[in-house]
Amino acid sequence: MENSVEDVVGRWVAAWTNGRTADLFKLLAAAPGIETNLDPDGDFIELLTAYAAALDTIAVFSQTILGGRAALIYDCTLNGETFRLAEFLTINEAGLVTQIRRVYDLDAVQRLMPHLLLEQ
Repeated sequence: MENSVEDVVGRWVAAWTNGRTADLFKLLAAAPGIETNLDPDGDFIELLTAYAAALDTIAVFSQTILGGRAALIYDCTLNGETFRLAEFLTINEAGLVTQIRRVYDLDAVQRLMPHLLLEQ
């Protein structure tokens, strides 16, 4: 199996956008660093798959790969509205994701997917 950063990023995108949790776990290093502005203390994989399942479409708008790092901007669509999600990945030489930073459009989540917001 190929472990180039480009390949890992492609498999990561395919796994989370299609709700394939087993594939996500195969791509994660042990104890990855995870930062997110949506439920930072919750189950990250559960949130990822719930977010993907709630959307009508998800497409990579922009992708930049430099060394072992990738920056992705996604166009997410729900009920005819398109909004963005930014994701930053660090991938080690073994082809495992060691760090994930995700920045959600919280205004869009509040309007369109309030069930994903942390209970206050």
